[in-house]
Amino acid sequence: MTEQPPAQDDRRLWLGNLDSRITEYQLLKIAQKCGKIEKFDMLFHRSGPMAGYPRGYAFVTYDRQQDSERALEMLNGKQIGDKHMVVRWAKNVNRDEMERAKPKIQIPALAGGSKAGAGGPVSQQTKIQALEAKLKMMESRSDDLIINKSVVGERPIIERYQYNKNAPNQQQQRSDSMKHRHHGPGRGGSRPGPYKSTRFK
Repeated sequence: MTEQPPAQDDRRLWLGNLDSRITEYQLLKIAQKCGKIEKFDMLFHRSGPMAGYPRGYAFVTYDRQQDSERALEMLNGKQIGDKHMVVRWAKNVNRDEMERAKPKIQIPALAGGSKAGAGGPVSQQTKIQALEAKLKMMESRSDDLIINKSVVGERPIIERYQYNKNAPNQQQQRSDSMKHRHHGPGRGGSRPGPYKSTRFK
């Protein structure tokens, strides 16, 4: 009599309290360190003001039960980004705990327009959020699994800051160059115009 493989419920884990900036690829690579994965699902909002954003939790099913137990021990409480991941057996997680795992994204524009109609400010903001989420996912597609760098580092912001920081110096250089062309060197190093006549007083 052959031994039956463990049921899926005994190998399926729930990964919650995820940092909203972590990508599906990054979380998958972290989970793979504990064993061979049979199935992996990271859930995203499909509609509403948070469309395109992750729900804050994922499900992973390992090929072997001992790998699931290892992941439960190793990953539970592991810090990823700004949060500590929570790992539970999927069969023991209720809906209330899943709801608590959803990331809270505060958007001032939505506060005053939450009761607007389909064509009001909410629908416009939803389009903007969906586009931003899509761009974020495109930018985060990388083979480098460096969580602190890809999650915390914001390269575009740094570039904009560096540009704004150098702008005053560039403006000052252009201003000095214009002054030099306007005045020009006087004869014998003296200044032109009214300053020249004061030498004869």
